[in-house]
Amino acid sequence: MTIRIQMLDLITNKQATFLTNRSFYKLAILLRQLDCQVDYLFKEDFLKFYYKYLRVKPQVLISVSEEGPLPTLFKKCGLIRSPHIHCWTDDYTDIDANEYGISFTAFCEYYTVANADFIITPSIYRKERCELWGIPVFYIPHGVDANFDNQPAADLPGNIKVVYIGEQSARKRVDKLIAAAANLDCDVYLIGETNNTYKNVATPNVHFMGYIDYEKTPCYLKAADILALTPDDDCTLKMFEYIKAGKAILATRGKASYFLTHMENAYLTEDFSKGLRELINGSELRYKLAEGVKKIKVYTWEEVAQMWRDAIQTALEKFRDKNWRSRRRKVGHKSLASYIRSAL
Repeated sequence: MTIRIQMLDLITNKQATFLTNRSFYKLAILLRQLDCQVDYLFKEDFLKFYYKYLRVKPQVLISVSEEGPLPTLFKKCGLIRSPHIHCWTDDYTDIDANEYGISFTAFCEYYTVANADFIITPSIYRKERCELWGIPVFYIPHGVDANFDNQPAADLPGNIKVVYIGEQSARKRVDKLIAAAANLDCDVYLIGETNNTYKNVATPNVHFMGYIDYEKTPCYLKAADILALTPDDDCTLKMFEYIKAGKAILATRGKASYFLTHMENAYLTEDFSKGLRELINGSELRYKLAEGVKKIKVYTWEEVAQMWRDAIQTALEKFRDKNWRSRRRKVGHKSLASYIRSAL
C-alpha cells in the first residue's frame, strides 16, 4: 500500500545533500523505491511548508533536526491532522547552544520530542529517554552502503594508523585526540573539513586530509589500525561504518557504552592518551577488539529503509486506532447525553 509522506529537512538545502552524506535524504530516495510518495522539503521551502502540506495531504509528517517545533506548533493550532514523527538523531542543544542560546535550543529540542506523536531514533540512549518519558518510540540504527565490503583499503603510510572521519571541533573532542597523539609512535589521519586552528598546533604525525569523496570512506577505514570515535554519542553515522570496517575502535566513555562494550568490542576511555598507548603497544588487544566488533550486526541502508517503512506503517495504524477510540468515546458521550435530555 502506498504511503504519502512529507519529510521536513528545513535547515539544509538541496545542494548540501550532494556534498555530504545526508542520511535523511538517502532514506527519502529509498522510501520512494518502497512504494512511498515522498514530498521532501528543504530550507528554501520553509515559507511554503503549509501550502505544500495542504496540497500533498500527507498521511504522515516526518521532521528531523531543529525544525521539529514547526509541525508541532501547527498541530497545536489544529492546522495539521496527520501524525507527526520526529527523527531524533542528535543532541541539538550541544550542537547549536552557542549559536542560538542554550535555553532556546533546549526548548525547541525537548518541546518537539515531548509533543511528537512518535519518535524514530538511531540512539539507544535517546530511545531509553523516550521510554522513560512515556513517548512512543521506534529504534532504527543507521545503515552503511551495500557495496562497503567491495571497497579496497587505501594506501596510508605509517606503522600504526589512527583514522578519524568527521567534524574537527572541541564538541567532537578532536582537540583531545590531537593532544593525545603527540609524541606517540602512530600516524593520525583526520578526514573532513580542516580546522586550521588545530592544524597549526598539531604535531607532524597528525595529517589533515580534508574532504574525501564519501564513497571512498570505506577505503580509509579499512586502512586503519585504530578508528577514533571521539564524540560522546551512540549513533553517529561513522560509528556504524567503523563497526562494519572491523577494526579496533577507540571511543569516548559515555553514551557510546550504550552500544559498545569496553575491552570486548571497543576501548572506551576518558583518557585518549592512555587508550592510544595501550592500543598502539598491544597488537593482541587490537586483534581482540577487531574480532569482537565484527560480531555486531550492521544493516545496509536498504534494510534500514525497510525498517523505516514498517515503523511508519505501524505508527499510522496506532494513530488511527487511538483516534478511532477517542472519537467513539466522544460520540458515545454525546449520544448518552442526548438520550437523557430527551428522556427528561
